[in-house]
Amino acid sequence: MEAGGDAEPAQARLARDWSELTFDALTSVFAKLGAVEVLMGAGLVCHPWLAAAKEPSLWRYLNMTKHNKVVKEMCSSGARDVLCAMAKEVVDRSSGQLEVFVGEEFVDDDLIKYIGGRAPSLKILHLTSCCTVLNEGFVEAINRFPLLEELKLSACENIVGCATYEAVGKACRNLKRFEVAKYMPLAYTPYSIERERDEYNSDCDAAHGIATMRGLRSLQISHNNLNDEGLAAILDNCPYLESLDLHCCGIAVVDDAMRAKYAGVKMAGVFRDYAQVLSYYIL
Repeated sequence: MEAGGDAEPAQARLARDWSELTFDALTSVFAKLGAVEVLMGAGLVCHPWLAAAKEPSLWRYLNMTKHNKVVKEMCSSGARDVLCAMAKEVVDRSSGQLEVFVGEEFVDDDLIKYIGGRAPSLKILHLTSCCTVLNEGFVEAINRFPLLEELKLSACENIVGCATYEAVGKACRNLKRFEVAKYMPLAYTPYSIERERDEYNSDCDAAHGIATMRGLRSLQISHNNLNDEGLAAILDNCPYLESLDLHCCGIAVVDDAMRAKYAGVKMAGVFRDYAQVLSYYIL
């Protein structure tokens, strides 16, 4: 009887009202979760948890890439509008404190401009395969990021060109790291070769836009038809450049003479053979 009588109080002692966790304890736990997990789960448990989930300091970092299972599934199912709404909610909750935004595929013109109007503290911006972000919307947003230090554009085929990169150079005086990579086909077809021919001059011209980013310390360019003139323009106009990585940029020649002239810049690269692809219109 005594053993049975002690069992109920013991169970009662084990029971907890999780809504009574302190605000600091909740925010500490939420900080270890991703934005998606807090928005779709933890922050919806009860009113105290929702209040903690709205703490602006929790929302300085937002990573919404397809490494997250939920983001990947929503992108695949066509629920990109839901992801955009979630991202906007994070921006609102940050109350201007958002410093890092990493987005993949679902980001569109409307969202990037929304972030631009509400994230003056943004320091890092990574966009991957965001083909519905256009030059005009991107430039409108980038003009609102004066503190930006790192920009990565990967397979964003409509964020290109000298004028766009010049806008970055003009607006983001603190920019120290820039990475740009084009989408490249796994195999060349008549269409892809023709497209590469059309992009040759624009890539070379775009280098002069990159050259306006005078504060760069690190630059990575991938799958680009950069030529010697464009490369020299970048190296001559970016006096603080420490690291240059040219990945699959086979037109520009990085020889011993160039390495000696720009000895202060660590140069690396994996170059692809353009001989057959580009002899069609270069030679």
